[in-house]
Amino acid sequence: MTQDRPDAAELLDTLAEFLYADVRGWAPREKRFQVLVAANLCAVVARELRAGEKPLRSDLALFGELLGTELEVPAGDELPAAVRRAERRLAEEIRRGTFDARLDQLIAGLRKHVRRKLDVARPGYADQ
Repeated sequence: MTQDRPDAAELLDTLAEFLYADVRGWAPREKRFQVLVAANLCAVVARELRAGEKPLRSDLALFGELLGTELEVPAGDELPAAVRRAERRLAEEIRRGTFDARLDQLIAGLRKHVRRKLDVARPGYADQ
């Protein structure tokens, strides 16, 4: 939590724009790709900060729905680990063939999951 503006996401946005618009132009040719990668990284982290826990909570609910169980939603730092556990459990069930009879439901759910990830990592990409 920040006390004043600009907040962390705004600072990262400003850094991304500086790298993309200014540094890229005067960086040595062989370093321009790295500058673009750094600018993109700043933009992704800014979007992750703005999104907060919402995508993780949505994924946990989705995985629970696919698994047919209500998963505990821990608070704070434990949430990412809970999502990773649910992902592993879902992957194990897929390998076991649990979803063979309901692949349409699985595919629809995984599309939601991937779209949510793309919305943060690369907004607009899923709409192309």
